[in-house]
Amino acid sequence: MRFTRREFLKATVGASAVFSLPGIWLKAREASALEACEQGPNLILVELDGGNDGINTVVPLTDGTGQNRTRYDVARQWLNIPVSELGQTQIDNDPLHGGELALHPHMTGLKSLYDSGNLAVILGAHYANGNLSHDVSKAIWYKADPLLSGISEGWMGRTLDSLCSGQNLPVPAVDIARSLNPLFFGQTSTLAFTSVSDLMIPSNPLFNPDQRQPLEQAFRAIYQSLSASGAGFVRQWAQVGHAVASRMNTYRSVSSSSAENLNALINGAADHPIASPTPQRYGLAYALRLVYALLLGAQPGNQPLGCRIFRVGIGGFDTHSDQGRHVPLSEKSIHQKVADNFRDELHGKLLHQVDKAVTAFWRDLEAANLHHNTLIMTFTEFGRRIAENGNNNADTGTDHGTASPVFVIGPRKVESSTNSFVSGGVYGAYPELHLPDRNGNMVHTLDFRHVYGEVMVRWLGLSTTTANQILGAGGFAYEPQGFLA
Repeated sequence: MRFTRREFLKATVGASAVFSLPGIWLKAREASALEACEQGPNLILVELDGGNDGINTVVPLTDGTGQNRTRYDVARQWLNIPVSELGQTQIDNDPLHGGELALHPHMTGLKSLYDSGNLAVILGAHYANGNLSHDVSKAIWYKADPLLSGISEGWMGRTLDSLCSGQNLPVPAVDIARSLNPLFFGQTSTLAFTSVSDLMIPSNPLFNPDQRQPLEQAFRAIYQSLSASGAGFVRQWAQVGHAVASRMNTYRSVSSSSAENLNALINGAADHPIASPTPQRYGLAYALRLVYALLLGAQPGNQPLGCRIFRVGIGGFDTHSDQGRHVPLSEKSIHQKVADNFRDELHGKLLHQVDKAVTAFWRDLEAANLHHNTLIMTFTEFGRRIAENGNNNADTGTDHGTASPVFVIGPRKVESSTNSFVSGGVYGAYPELHLPDRNGNMVHTLDFRHVYGEVMVRWLGLSTTTANQILGAGGFAYEPQGFLA
């Protein structure tokens, strides 16, 4: 079950449950009551919703031993990003084919994290026989089930169930969303909200504040009674309610206004330009600011929250048309592009937003000494087709594809306070653009579950055996990739 601000009870897929109760003000548990799975390294999953064009995110500069730049120039005459634009964001070469690579020209912040060794770029991540449906491919990524074998729980839900087994109603995760993302579906309680103001009784002029305590006590009594005496679905429903209701007052005490760089980004400071000349409340920066506040609020001396795994998202990546031709920065500076809201550069605008928001978030983590045990991972349901569609004009875009890069950002060895750290660089292999599948899409070079496995084993501390039990549909076995050491 999941509670959101708009709905009190709604059935979910499988046995998963989530409460985001609109107005339960209950006393939080003491710090000593935090469960083991609520303590440990932090993980932030950033979803690029709609299918990000990975080919224009990590762009081939040269052919290497293949034909990637040659084929790129032929297939994308309108959406082509010239080599001359990519020098400032060049990264290491394709490990397999040796071709030179670069990030999109608007991703200078992530380039700085790459240069410092905090960013790993994993190429060609997807699954065999890629499904071109948004809903189906999302379900595959959420559940780590490329065979569509009927798994109902999400890969992170199953991970949390393993980490939290036998513990007393922990709440280790938060989805910054109106309702719970299926990747969290499982037995472990997870909060879903977009603002701490979601966690309050709606304002009503007839409501008497003096009645607050009796309401709190009534909710508590209901949950405790049903979790002790109920059976089956009712018992689970009540246990989840009891678990998350105990945290509401603590979450509401958190201020989300203390992230300096994210605030500057949201407010449009000159050195943090966003995609508009006026203050622009776009979702990713706001979501990451809330994550930052929750992480900061859980530090020693502050309130014990227990959350350490988060999902945030940014949409708009379904660029069938109007994807936008890259205007060279020699012709129009990034500040000029900001001033005209990236006119006719939709994909470039989205990547700029991701770059600015994630980089500002990381700089805030550094300033608060929260980066030592925090990892960020991006993902998208699929990439885009190799060839552009349209007629070499402003309507041109790209259709649904397959493989796309995954970015992993975290502490270097000298920065990490855990047993793991990011080993920056390029991993995997760039799919050969001149050897597409029958649909004209890239043939993936890395099963995305290897990325999940690396995060589960090297960062979250699961055993390889457990990771394979979670990810092993069809006999899959995780193999270390090296981006986490």
